[in-house]
Amino acid sequence: MAVQREGRWLTASLSDHVAYEVGEGQFRLSFMPECLVTGVQAVAGLVLSEIAAQWDQLLWEATPNTAIVWKLMAGQAKTLGLDALDAVIRCEQSEWPITSAERAVWSR
Repeated sequence: MAVQREGRWLTASLSDHVAYEVGEGQFRLSFMPECLVTGVQAVAGLVLSEIAAQWDQLLWEATPNTAIVWKLMAGQAKTLGLDALDAVIRCEQSEWPITSAERAVWSR
């Protein structure tokens, strides 16, 4: 799992979600486009989206391991002012651009 910066974009290696820097230190996160977030919040959101993507359907199994994963995601979600379930549902239901051409259109 990794979050990388490419110009004004923050991208995740395991998730299609992105964050775009709209102003100095203010980002728009793909699964929460209605809110502006800080850089710390954007990274937390992308980390959460990576965990959700990696665990995928296993998140919905009741095991000690998934309980730990939900606690990890809860910490990231708290940074965004969300609970873990809301954040995961947002990640799973959102479809956002990932190609350079689509990113260019989205950033206008």
